Formats: sequence, structure tokens, C-alpha cells
Amino acid sequence: MVVVTHELASAFLIADRIILLDRGSIVAMGPVEEVRNSQHPRVRQFLDRVADSAQDDDVDHLRMFTEGIR
Repeated sequence: MVVVTHELASAFLIADRIILLDRGSIVAMGPVEEVRNSQHPRVRQFLDRVADSAQDDDVDHLRMFTEGIR
């Protein structure tokens, strides 16, 4: 079974393995404890619930998707 969520508590409770995506790329994949203990900067940022400082990057990333729809 595959579950997609941003709810960390539920994910860590029910998952055997976790995959963390960042802008379409896998930045972490593995057993719960391995991902939870990752030192990858984007993984730490997500798990520690630290907001991005550069919102412009997010807008540019989203624009990439919407321009392809037109």
C-alpha cells in the first residue's frame, strides 16, 4: 500500500519505508528510522518544519508546471 501525506506523525507510525520528494526528486528513501535520522539538509528542513526562506524559487518551480498546461 502507498500512502501520500505531509502528516509526519502518521507517516512514521504506519510506514515501513518512507520516500521524501523535493521538487520531483527523491531526496530520501528508506526505513523510517533511517529517514528520520537523515542529515540531508532538505530532509532536516522538512522534518524540523523549517519554512523556505526564498519563496521566489517556489513560484518559479510552480510556474514551470503551469506554463506546460497552456
